[in-house]
Amino acid sequence: MTKTMKNKSYLKKGCGCLSGGILLIVVLGIIAYFVFKPKWHNEYGQRFLDVAYGNRQHNTYDLYLPNDASKNDSLALILFIHGGSWLGGDKEWRHGECYTWVQKGYATATMNYSLLYEEGVSLLTMYEEIDTCIRHIKRFASEKGARIRQMAIAGYSAGGHLAMMFAYNHSHPLPIRFEAIKVGPSDFRILFPKDKNAKDEDIENAVFCGTGKHIKASEITDELLDNVRILNSPVCYINDSTALPAIFAYGEKDGLVKPGHYHALQEKYDSLGKPYELIVFPNSGHDLMRDKDCAERYDSILHSYCKTYFGY
Repeated sequence: MTKTMKNKSYLKKGCGCLSGGILLIVVLGIIAYFVFKPKWHNEYGQRFLDVAYGNRQHNTYDLYLPNDASKNDSLALILFIHGGSWLGGDKEWRHGECYTWVQKGYATATMNYSLLYEEGVSLLTMYEEIDTCIRHIKRFASEKGARIRQMAIAGYSAGGHLAMMFAYNHSHPLPIRFEAIKVGPSDFRILFPKDKNAKDEDIENAVFCGTGKHIKASEITDELLDNVRILNSPVCYINDSTALPAIFAYGEKDGLVKPGHYHALQEKYDSLGKPYELIVFPNSGHDLMRDKDCAERYDSILHSYCKTYFGY
């Protein structure tokens, strides 16, 4: 990861990423995974690892089907998307959640997606890969005798951002009944404030990452940069027809995805009168690890949402 960051500084502060936090998030994720690495037991259900859904390096997913999947005509999928600042992370980081919820009768999956250090990859690539992955999961599960009819989308950090962008601004291969977001950036205008000292290369990379278009720095105006931030801000796509029932979890002491992100979501949902649950972890930062009661409340609400919106 260090070599990657030296060679590909795609998202510098003010133009696309909190560079000081990228490595921290990835390292914390790796440590947490190996310290709390969950164990799979065959009685949980069926598992299918590293299923390819596309041709790129990271186009794989892991799928878990409950034991009675073939008997459920309304089988629901919960897709978990990992974080890592759009530059790192791995689907294995969400295995624990997959194991937990497949035992409760839901199909679960966790996907990898292309990362910004890869040639030609932008955020738009990731949005499209979520769509492709869901379609593949639906077909693959059907081949295994499981008919997935509905789903929820869940994500952590950068994965929460991707989940929200897909939920609010994309057609859905399966009906998405609700979303479950942990510390997902909701507004790039908050995450990446203007930086008058940004280098031309960083500005060009930021525009490419947000649009998929190569534009010279001399042609990039402040208005264009503002539009790029808006283009990739989930909160800007929330309206009466797109606002799914949602669970939002954020850390009050998060120095990366600051409270302004959940305030923006809260304001938008309240103005529309749409259902949501906001869980603020008062003592936690980005890892949400210092408030056990809040973590338990999150799981309880998620189970309640499954029963309410999946119907079982």
